[in-house]
Amino acid sequence: MGVEVVTIAMTTGARAEQIGRLVAEQLAFRYVSDEIIDRAAEQAGASRQAVAEVEQSPTLISRIMNSLAAGMAAEWSGRALTRDEIDPSASYRHLIQAVIREVAAQKKAVILAHGASILLANTPGVLRVLVTASPSTRAARVAKESGQDERQAKREIERADGERRAFFKRFYDLEQELETHYDVVINTDVLAPETAARLIAYAAANA
Repeated sequence: MGVEVVTIAMTTGARAEQIGRLVAEQLAFRYVSDEIIDRAAEQAGASRQAVAEVEQSPTLISRIMNSLAAGMAAEWSGRALTRDEIDPSASYRHLIQAVIREVAAQKKAVILAHGASILLANTPGVLRVLVTASPSTRAARVAKESGQDERQAKREIERADGERRAFFKRFYDLEQELETHYDVVINTDVLAPETAARLIAYAAANA
């Protein structure tokens, strides 16, 4: 069996979105990213924002508000609440993962982000790719694209990287992301998106 699905993990400022679209175009695969959240929200009967926020670390205020709301609901209902009623984010996480598996089962897809590379580890026909770059390169790109100064951009990269680590821990109980979680690691410090895409497409076609 050849490669039927390419998963692309990304770090902020590494240009993974552009590369993912180019890979999908070269392989004649679907490009899937936001659709994961859209499908999960539709299946949950919830807003897209509510499901998307599950991938972000909850703030202290939101944790307190959820706890208070769960306690009040339990008091009003006079019954024990289920885990999903107390913390609907858990069920949203399961839905996101189910949608990723569904997309992968349909094959011929490039799936960007959402931890798909970790979820689909050891799945036949899946090529797992990490697109990254050095923090300084990523900060310079963020500064240029957002108009922030370099100090602000550096803080944004640090925040995004911390959020990414928290996501892997929360979604997949992964203590540390390693290069060996991926089949291909692309560093875009030097490689242009077009070159990176051709390398990934070549790996997919010849795996």
